[in-house]
Amino acid sequence: MDKISYLLAITPPNEVSRKVDEYRKIYKKLISSIEPHITIYPPFHTEDLDIIIKKLSEELFSLKSEEVTLDSIGYFENRNDSNVVYFKPNSKSIIYLKEINSASSVVLKGRVLLKYDDNISDFNPHMTISAGIADKLFTEIKDELTNVAETFTFIVYSVDLYKKIGDIGIWNKINEIKLKA
Repeated sequence: MDKISYLLAITPPNEVSRKVDEYRKIYKKLISSIEPHITIYPPFHTEDLDIIIKKLSEELFSLKSEEVTLDSIGYFENRNDSNVVYFKPNSKSIIYLKEINSASSVVLKGRVLLKYDDNISDFNPHMTISAGIADKLFTEIKDELTNVAETFTFIVYSVDLYKKIGDIGIWNKINEIKLKA
């Protein structure tokens, strides 16, 4: 039986998602697996989903909705054909997104098993344009994106819980955890 994975993310409004998808299509991101998002807590497994949703709802409702702005391009230069380009939040937004990550971590730590060896303390909020970029294409893509002057601003009203069955499935939004308005 395929294992179920969960993911916490912020999903931008449709107009932002559509614009990000334009970039994702250009740079060949596999856009059918999940819509544009900012991961708040990486993929995990749990047997206690109902309890986790209840606890996350209580914890995250203590946080106020705030505006997030993505205003530059960032890169994870990983080599081995696994490079990443992304839209990067401004410094104020990074602080806010780290606050949401921290509140989520308080609830999830010890209650979930991470799918990958991600270190939660290394949280670097971003919205992926393309991942798994071959080393030989990475410099070219970086050069193309150097002068991109896109700015995306939206208010975060909730954190979404996504679910995926198996390793190749599609991430489906299954719950919206509201923040304080």
